[in-house]
Amino acid sequence: MNFNKKIWLLIVVSSLLRILVACSLELGNDEVYYQTYAQRLQWNYFDHPPMVALLIRFSTINQFFHNEFFIRLGSIFCAAAGTWMIFLIGRRIKNARTGWISAILYNTSYYTSVIAGTFILPDSPQVFFWLISIYLMILILQRELPNKYRTGLFILLGISIGACIMSKVHGVFLWMGFGGYIIFHRRDLLKSSMLWISGAISLLIIYPIYRWNLENHFINYNYHQGRVSFWGMKPDLDHLLQQVLGSVFYNNPVNFILYILTLVAISKRKIKKLPKEYPLFLWLSLPLIVVLLWTSLFNETLPHWSGPAYLSLMLLAACWLDEQTEIRVITKWLKPAVWVYIGVLLLGVLSIRLLPFRIGSSQAKILGEGDISLDMSGWHQFALRFDSIYQADTAAGRMKNNSTILSNYWFPAGHLDHYCGIPFHHNLLVFGPIQDIHHFAWLNQRRPRLTRGSDAYFVYATNYYRPPGAALKNDFESVDDSLLIPQYRSGKLVRYFVLYRMHEFRGDSLDYMNPGIN
Repeated sequence: MNFNKKIWLLIVVSSLLRILVACSLELGNDEVYYQTYAQRLQWNYFDHPPMVALLIRFSTINQFFHNEFFIRLGSIFCAAAGTWMIFLIGRRIKNARTGWISAILYNTSYYTSVIAGTFILPDSPQVFFWLISIYLMILILQRELPNKYRTGLFILLGISIGACIMSKVHGVFLWMGFGGYIIFHRRDLLKSSMLWISGAISLLIIYPIYRWNLENHFINYNYHQGRVSFWGMKPDLDHLLQQVLGSVFYNNPVNFILYILTLVAISKRKIKKLPKEYPLFLWLSLPLIVVLLWTSLFNETLPHWSGPAYLSLMLLAACWLDEQTEIRVITKWLKPAVWVYIGVLLLGVLSIRLLPFRIGSSQAKILGEGDISLDMSGWHQFALRFDSIYQADTAAGRMKNNSTILSNYWFPAGHLDHYCGIPFHHNLLVFGPIQDIHHFAWLNQRRPRLTRGSDAYFVYATNYYRPPGAALKNDFESVDDSLLIPQYRSGKLVRYFVLYRMHEFRGDSLDYMNPGIN
């Protein structure tokens, strides 16, 4: 069977499916927020390193295109390249069939195929560079490799891990895992000067992250430190359960069970032909998984934080499946994985677009709260409605020309900026503590500010109830009663967009300058 041809067919078919999903859904909260990164390139951002911003700049042709497809195109490209890379790794460690099975597991994982492979997140380039790094490690570990080739591979590894960390700081676990493997299994490499040079290359690449934080009072580290804490915290089993169940779902339940059985088989030495580097895969997976599980016992975590750790388990599971002599044993696992993946994916897309009933709160004030599907629907329609109100208000003299849109949190500010601000040339400003507004604190510095006597619209959605506070209202001479703009899905009212007209800014208390921002 020619797996080299089949892998290209898989890449084409899976990419077309991702394109269909990308064109069917509006951008989620995180995606529209990361799109703001690309508006002004920096060496680092409040939340993450800059690689996702560069990827969006690339896929949108330097922001010439603004629709969902082009913003997500970089992620789709990374998933296609990731499919090819994991096939190459599987083929290298065992054979082409192992590579093919690895690629199937990769494309049926919701994390690698959808979250990081369709939606645009820092994980998108992270997964790609993570796989390149694994491939380079395997090549470096070949004992018969000439030193001149190993030198080049070490240089490439330093670059790849550096790029992975510049995507998301979780990339440091690559060096931790590789270092652990070398210490316990290949101490001879500790004598290689190129190992240390490779590490120095990674440090050089990620130095801008440190420099940016130094210039901004380590605001990035302080933010993440505030999200993860252990001192004085009591164990919370609910958070741990959320992390575990989230990991099961994100990896595809069928795949996750396969990973567990593979680890059991390895522990009982029931896999006869494991690659000699298989401990490396455990070093690259288990530490990150354990750290996230321990962290989730005391903090609220997100399942996709441990996503890259499962790439190594995919490869080990593929090795185990490849040992099965009967093809029906392999298909017994792969077919359910494919059908579960496609079924849940289609159900998710159709639910977001067409679900004929409300799944969030039914209280008018917080209508739709808890319905995360609303993050990716309704914004195009609202933007058209808002602009028509804006133009009518200006023409009637109800609001002054060039009125600003205001928000007080990074979401829905990202949606307001992408769907209302950029296409219709409306200025958006976001005010509040930097922990609430994130990168908008930097964007505010380069946008027209409110001037004394100017008008503004304050907008929020009821599924995220954040109305303007009394302090903000007092900064204007008058504030009209709120206007409710309904969103319907399949004829069912699912939420309101709430709009306030705010008149005559006093110009004496709203301050957009945040300490430490240059």
